Amino acid sequence: MEFEIKGVKYRTAKLSVFEQLKVSRKLLPVLAGMVSDFRSVQEKISSKDTEGAMATILPKIANAVSDLSDGDVDAILFPCLSVVSREHMKGWVPVCQHGEMAFDDIDLLTMLQLVARVVADSLGNFLQGLPTSEMPTPPAE
Repeated sequence: MEFEIKGVKYRTAKLSVFEQLKVSRKLLPVLAGMVSDFRSVQEKISSKDTEGAMATILPKIANAVSDLSDGDVDAILFPCLSVVSREHMKGWVPVCQHGEMAFDDIDLLTMLQLVARVVADSLGNFLQGLPTSEMPTPPAE
């Protein structure tokens, strides 16, 4: 998927199925209460309203991520950023390799937008399968 943030073009690939599993294991506790928000984000992305999509979900993600350990954050950020490339000169350059960012001008908000787009694109089908509300408890017999 190609998109633009602050006038810079980015391209993302999907996470491998193994990376999807690893990232989803770290994100599921965080995302449990945000499944319906992610569906809204996916709809906005599908309708090309990517800025609206990110404005909707980023504050909620930032709040939830603040409760994660450093190790859990790394386990989410680095796999997601590893599948993002940025148009640079006449080609595409990975934005993050071996835990190091390639571009100094990528700020926190841009980095979170990149990760959110990878999560929505790579885990979107999985997230759609999750219930959006608590399942009712069957009556006791």
